Amino acid sequence: MTFLPLTVEDLPRLLPYFAKQPFRLSDYTVGFQLMWSLYAATQYAEVEGCLVLRSNYGGKVRFHYPLSPEADVAAELRALERLEHYCVVEGDVLVLASVPGERLAMLTHRYGRNLTLTNPRTWRDYLYNISDFADYAGKRFSGQRNHVSKFRRNYPNATFRLLTMDDMPAVRDFLQEYAERQYAKNSFIANEELKGSYRLLDAFETLQMVGGILLVEDKIVAVTIGDIAGDTLVIHVEKALVGYEGVYPTIAHEFAKAVRREGLVYINREDDAGDCGLRKSKLQYNPIQILDKYTFEPKRVIEEIEQAPTLHSTRLTLRPVADEEVHAFGRLARNIERNRFWGWDWRSAWTQEGDPRDGWFLDLTRKDFEARREISLGIYEGETFLGEAVFHNFTYDHMVELGVRLLPEAERKGYATEAMRCMADYALCYWGLEKVMAKCFKDNLASKKMLQTAGLRPTSEDEQFYYFSRTAKN
Repeated sequence: MTFLPLTVEDLPRLLPYFAKQPFRLSDYTVGFQLMWSLYAATQYAEVEGCLVLRSNYGGKVRFHYPLSPEADVAAELRALERLEHYCVVEGDVLVLASVPGERLAMLTHRYGRNLTLTNPRTWRDYLYNISDFADYAGKRFSGQRNHVSKFRRNYPNATFRLLTMDDMPAVRDFLQEYAERQYAKNSFIANEELKGSYRLLDAFETLQMVGGILLVEDKIVAVTIGDIAGDTLVIHVEKALVGYEGVYPTIAHEFAKAVRREGLVYINREDDAGDCGLRKSKLQYNPIQILDKYTFEPKRVIEEIEQAPTLHSTRLTLRPVADEEVHAFGRLARNIERNRFWGWDWRSAWTQEGDPRDGWFLDLTRKDFEARREISLGIYEGETFLGEAVFHNFTYDHMVELGVRLLPEAERKGYATEAMRCMADYALCYWGLEKVMAKCFKDNLASKKMLQTAGLRPTSEDEQFYYFSRTAKN
């Protein structure tokens, strides 16, 4: 899974992912992504027929829920599994942002073992019927009708038209005037929004966007820009000059009338960003729904563990390796020929000249635990160090991979089998994981026999490995 920087050149090819999205969220529109891609350092990957977006703002990496062009839940889940694996391998923490309410139950079930779930009011979108804006009918919209009527009385020659490429220079002049007269220049977010508005103008035709302008005596006094996703018109930009009373209800009304057509049912006017005045205004337009945007932060079991455990079997104790065993551990870890079946060559991590000291190997295991990548335990009979047992590749769907390696003098005595069985029992029963996994190279017949004797069952194979697993049932 490879993430690439999201650029304006990529977006036309990615349009099909956004065009039919059923969630009606602004986050899953091409206009929103273009506006905020630089601020959020947005990247994208295409996997399992889905688009996965990765952002980094506030120093925290977040991923969007996988977006399937056809809302194929099975494809979304396959992409999610690939994303989970990517996070485990790359060391990213899995944080799923902008998760639509339609996927809440499914993801809560998937991650419910230990999950932080948030849904900030600040970022929820406001959804309306497009017919309400196009008609302003009934008592609920009497205030909006009055504002439009007053605007029409004050400016009887005012006109509205849909935005075309010929209008772009004048719209740019309008945005510059708007910024100079009334923009919050000390607001970082406001300035990013203004930059994003210019990017929308640059890509307006290429990305098949829609917009409108309201003019008084050939002067633009208001601009709106959005795009259409499925049955929803999403408004990204709506700006007007102060001093023209009723200008905002008027341009919203005219735009809805101009774009309304069969199959276009809703308007999403995005969030209120926590601005109380904006929140009041959006509520006065009588939304039919305030769309939830959930953030999921599932926790793997390794992230809950404060210190490495100690395990016991009939003959063995599995516990963190003490400083006193540093040389024995170094002898186990540095033997390249014996460790070719371990699947990791320490030379790929050693960047200095010569050979590392024994302490370097032990420090690596401790740093791996501090980073919550894996748990390394020494295998002991009494006080005698025999080898290493490792829990690694903790997954977000509650599984873990097991590994064992022994010193030469400890082999052929059943220690590996006993340690493997002890680890599996602990992971399944004490941690409550769903499954333990292990693998061995195909030419490592001794390891294959050991895993089966320890109670793991063959599950699959590829060119390199045999794969095994065990659940609490077996």
